[in-house]
Amino acid sequence: MKRDRRVRLHDAFVLVHSLIESSYPAPTGTARKLHRLLTHFESDLQAHGLEFLDEITADHVQQHIWSASKTKDGFKQVSPRTAANRQWACRIFQGGMESEGFNESFDLSGDTVARGEAESPRPLNQLEIDSLLGVVDSTLISTGEDLLVGFSLSGASALEAGLVRVCDVDLGNREVHFQGENPRTALLTEWSCNRIALFLSENHREGEQRLAVADFVTTENVARTVNTRLMNVIRMTGFRSGSGVTAKSIRLGAAVVVLEAQGLEAAALFLGNNSLDSTARMLRYEWWVAK
Repeated sequence: MKRDRRVRLHDAFVLVHSLIESSYPAPTGTARKLHRLLTHFESDLQAHGLEFLDEITADHVQQHIWSASKTKDGFKQVSPRTAANRQWACRIFQGGMESEGFNESFDLSGDTVARGEAESPRPLNQLEIDSLLGVVDSTLISTGEDLLVGFSLSGASALEAGLVRVCDVDLGNREVHFQGENPRTALLTEWSCNRIALFLSENHREGEQRLAVADFVTTENVARTVNTRLMNVIRMTGFRSGSGVTAKSIRLGAAVVVLEAQGLEAAALFLGNNSLDSTARMLRYEWWVAK
């Protein structure tokens, strides 16, 4: 049963530490490792000024999992093993709070850190896109996930969607400017414009501030944060692991619509992709060039 009262962040970590102690009656390397990882997690969250459990977002969790240490030569690359260990601790923490009724069963840690090749996503069809939009409209207040869906429908990659600022959006002309390797201006759907207007009416943002992803999330972690948040929306729609649907499936589904209406070159431009061969593979489209 979910508890009504808010729980302080420090109290939540004290509780999870005690749950670990009860799960491992004798001191073990696993328990010590978990305690150390959770202490680091709590320290990172407190550094962002968080005081309560319900203030934790996917932005905070992904930034923690993939945050790199600073060295004299720059930032040290986070290894998959380190990221996987942090993700494991985050899931232990979330699971402990869920078991005590303090937390929703909503995964903020993202897909399990891959150690091999990532699954090739399939595009959503129009019926699936409509179903996803219906779920967003019926279950989400404008918290930013809807904006990420909207930017995906305009062809944005995860990084491009997460970097969109207030000044990049022109609701009057239904346009959005995407930054990244292939900067471009794209059209917004009417649905996206309505969701952005709703978001701005409920959340104060200034011109240079990002719209959907918190500014404290470093650029190298933006895509991971966006993918995690979009995957939560996808799971709410009813898709399960093994279905071939990932966060990328939304933009690919929108690109298929462009492909069918305007051709492969238009679809490549829509995705900001310089390769027709790559675009065709992403959209699972067979094409042949006359020799």
